[in-house]
Amino acid sequence: MNKSLLLFILIAFSYHAFSQVGIGTETPDDSAILDLSSTTQGFLLPRMNEEQRDAISNPATGLLIYLIEGTQQCLQVYNGTEWETIYCPTTNTVPTATGVSISGALTVGVELTATYSYQDAESDIEDISLFQWYRADDASGTNEIAIASATTLNYTLTSTDDAKYISFGVTPIAATGAIAGLEVKTSYTGPVGTASATNDARINEFHYDNASTDVNEFVEIRITGDLASQPADLSLYTISLYNGNGGTNYHPETLNNLTRTCDASNCYYVYEPSDIQNGGPDGIALSGPLGLIELLSYEGTFTATDGIASGVLSTDVGVSETGSADANGAIERSLAGAWSLSASSNTKGAENSL
Repeated sequence: MNKSLLLFILIAFSYHAFSQVGIGTETPDDSAILDLSSTTQGFLLPRMNEEQRDAISNPATGLLIYLIEGTQQCLQVYNGTEWETIYCPTTNTVPTATGVSISGALTVGVELTATYSYQDAESDIEDISLFQWYRADDASGTNEIAIASATTLNYTLTSTDDAKYISFGVTPIAATGAIAGLEVKTSYTGPVGTASATNDARINEFHYDNASTDVNEFVEIRITGDLASQPADLSLYTISLYNGNGGTNYHPETLNNLTRTCDASNCYYVYEPSDIQNGGPDGIALSGPLGLIELLSYEGTFTATDGIASGVLSTDVGVSETGSADANGAIERSLAGAWSLSASSNTKGAENSL
């Protein structure tokens, strides 16, 4: 080879080895070490399955491959610890969230709970989906803000939420395939209020034992105020019976499903199950929008192990019925809160006689 030609090639190679390289262009971009340009061809990454990928010895951080594993196809990068999916073609559809909803009283201090259903057309399992609670000035979402640190399925309303409207959003995330779906949000609900001091709820009267087969069993709940001033959402109040042998609850029921009668001062909600425990000790619990109101027991005390009163030691009313009691009797609570046995009559659904 001509020595002059060889020298020229060596000089040219040295120049290009330490500057930008252009393929399909004579003017590679100054910011790129390699600039590819074509209107008829593309850039093809190494394609391999998981077994081939995992056989790469000591992969460098930033190493790129195109994974083809069955029906799954994804662009992946090695992040120094593991292979991480950057993007999967949209032939694998993104996951969706449906049935997004909020439950709980819109009252400062109350914990709200969000629920949703995760769905993916290719059955890609759910990874760690993203949650966010929002606050706005009205039901239209005016001046919406994402509430700081409110990124779980539960959110406890604070004084900042008073008179505001609340929404919850979830962005479904799949572990494989097309990773991130679109955020789905609930409609704004509100306004948030503060706990009312006008309604006082309590267990007011009950009957659980009598001679022969137990009959006329009931529990009465009293909430102060006439009909017009009763709580708007009675489903937030729950009565639950407890078996003192083990402290487990049974037959929980919300007040909106009970029979109600009212006078000018109070409303009475009557629960009439047919199998109130009478083995002693046993009990009755009542909860409201802010949690447990009371756990009462008869014939001794116990600690609840589940349900609305979980972990709470009961308060014995100090009065009991026996297997020889009148079927029409009841244990009643006075206005001051004292309990007494009405041996042969009850005031179910009305003001107590004490």
